[in-house]
Amino acid sequence: MKLNVTNKETGVYELEVEVSSEKWLAARQKAFKKLAGEVTVQGFRKGKAPEHLLKDKIDPAKELDEAIKLILDDAFSFALQESGRYPVMQPSYNVTKVSDKELTLVFTIVSAPTVKLGAYKDLEIGHEPVEVSEKAVEDKLNSYLVQNAELVLKNEAATLGDTVVLDFEGFVDDVAFEGGKASNHELELGSGQFIPGFEDALVGVKAGESRDVHVTFPENYHENLKGKKAVFKTTTHEVKTKSVPTLDDTFAASLGLPNVSDVASLRIHVLYELNKEAEASERSAYVEKLLAKLRETTEFEIAEDIIHSEGHHMQDRLVQEVTGQGMTWDQYKTVTGQTDEEIHDRFHEEARISIQNYLITQQIADNEKVEVSDAEVDFEVARMAQMYNMEEKQIREILGENIKNLKNDIRQRRIIDFLVENNK
Repeated sequence: MKLNVTNKETGVYELEVEVSSEKWLAARQKAFKKLAGEVTVQGFRKGKAPEHLLKDKIDPAKELDEAIKLILDDAFSFALQESGRYPVMQPSYNVTKVSDKELTLVFTIVSAPTVKLGAYKDLEIGHEPVEVSEKAVEDKLNSYLVQNAELVLKNEAATLGDTVVLDFEGFVDDVAFEGGKASNHELELGSGQFIPGFEDALVGVKAGESRDVHVTFPENYHENLKGKKAVFKTTTHEVKTKSVPTLDDTFAASLGLPNVSDVASLRIHVLYELNKEAEASERSAYVEKLLAKLRETTEFEIAEDIIHSEGHHMQDRLVQEVTGQGMTWDQYKTVTGQTDEEIHDRFHEEARISIQNYLITQQIADNEKVEVSDAEVDFEVARMAQMYNMEEKQIREILGENIKNLKNDIRQRRIIDFLVENNK
């Protein structure tokens, strides 16, 4: 057999196989014998009639088709072995020449991506300084206070930030609409839970007061209500305000944080945690810059079909998330202001970057012989068991076949660690 390779486009190859006349003759003879075994000629046992009688009973086109099927796998294996190209998507084939003595097959494959790395060590990427301001510490302390605030009844009028407990029913053209009614609903004014104008209209309301709230539904709302004017008839039962605790030693100790017993130790804890977050954020940004630099200096051969397929999977996952939250895909596009084309282009580019990053890191892992031992996987399983207060056996049962993915995750972390340690 002879092979001719043609690069049709990036990552897409035509592998033309000229089958030798000997192999083609052998395949045809084998096909004839197989089909002959299914033919009955009067006066002879099935498949035992003279060849010239059997030939009259066998369709030549069917014989050729069967012979091609018999030789197809060998021809394809030969093409892959000789070309060094291996498909990552379903290949196709065409018969471009066929006769009694000749057979030429052309296989079209989307080849596995290839990568040619540039330098990946001692690059001048540059780290950003990690600083935690006093304001950030104060904001974090205040967040602890707000998170632990209690709602208490107030007799005064409601202000932004207060919570009202109310009944309401919505009407469009004096007709109640579906989904516009609730009883004893808790609503924090200013939280943005309701359509624009609703919460602002309840500022100043008092417990026991009934009030009509006039609003206009946004243009990006549900089809049957968008742009329409509506009236919500409301009755407020209670007005509650937040009672924020005082930042003192008693409050600090009540949080149950490790090694925190007073305000001073709480400040140290907050500073430490914020530093960790800042360092993690800086490291993440550094890795992104590093990978972007590597993408610039690396040569890739990736078929667009591969990128398109991955982008399609990304979009499918988003559609499932959106519909799982009770929103239609059209509503999502309306709310986000994106078209199908814009979403497709975004995922296409994200897929390209994701695939390129993967190829880079895996090639570096191969170059540097980064391997993960079973002992490292065992350690990670033990760490997860401790974190979730479970037995290691349970963790392994939950992971199942995904234990392989855990090994890949550990390997990926080690590659990133290697890159961070070997660049500036």
